[in-house]
Amino acid sequence: MPWPDVFLSLLRLEAGYVSGPRLAKKAGISRSAVWKHIKILRRYGYAIQSRHGLGYKLVGQTDLPVPWELARVLHTSFVGKHIVYRETIDSTQNLAISLASKPDSHGTVVIAEQQTSGRGRQDRKWLSPRGGIWLSVVLRPSIPTAKITLLPFVTGLAVYDTINTTGLDARLKWPNDVIISDKKVAGILLDISAQADQVNYAVIGIGINTNVDASAISARLDGIKITSISGELGHTVSRLDLTRSLLENIERYYVEMEQRGVGTILQEWKKRSDILGRKVTVVQNNKMIQGVAADVNYDGSLLVQTDHGVINVVSGDIHVSY
Repeated sequence: MPWPDVFLSLLRLEAGYVSGPRLAKKAGISRSAVWKHIKILRRYGYAIQSRHGLGYKLVGQTDLPVPWELARVLHTSFVGKHIVYRETIDSTQNLAISLASKPDSHGTVVIAEQQTSGRGRQDRKWLSPRGGIWLSVVLRPSIPTAKITLLPFVTGLAVYDTINTTGLDARLKWPNDVIISDKKVAGILLDISAQADQVNYAVIGIGINTNVDASAISARLDGIKITSISGELGHTVSRLDLTRSLLENIERYYVEMEQRGVGTILQEWKKRSDILGRKVTVVQNNKMIQGVAADVNYDGSLLVQTDHGVINVVSGDIHVSY
């Protein structure tokens, strides 16, 4: 959809009102098409005043993470250079996976305003109403297959840094949740295609409860504690700004992992963790493991100190005692 950037630049160039005929001439479209473009831009969240005899005036920007706005503000080398945007989709993850096999897909981002079948870990449903940040990033890592399990930690750091720019104190919960005051504000999902010695692609799904009603989501999730950025702050935030920050942070930590190895990523993750040193209960295939979360292993697994020794936990649901 290339036209918004051109059309918006015409509105932004004018200090006051610009007439319909002038817009039509500059954009090379009909006057009736101008009105259609104005309606579409308003639907995307732009505030545009119209006055008879004067024309149109752009008085407010959108906060939606639409591709043409991200292209103006995003400072990355590869993440987000190709963005697929949908108002409604079943799952950004599904579309991203379908694109991931293409050789030029590295850094492709799929963004949606809402998902009808969003999913989290273990194919659990992820509620994704309008107002959140729901996106997936395609990566084609050069790291060994054994290290691919560290990508959620890379992403966790990126989400943590992004949320904390708002002034909130987010923390990281193993394996891939971001929490504020023991309430989930964001989650991360990883889908990979790999062979024994090569990663074909990795698709990282990210859901951040931004400007959403967390209580309405919690009511549909059997009491799981959910919060949102707007709920914690008491006001809405710009999803465009947060998405820009998120994509820049993902690239920064991803490059750091490829250039410096996974050790620095794990150390940074541990500093931001809300689980290490705390008593935990791990629910794993109807089995419970109780102990203290002692450390995170080099492969991202959790080391739990129990009365019977240290247990290496690769997956499971974690309940923390505060």
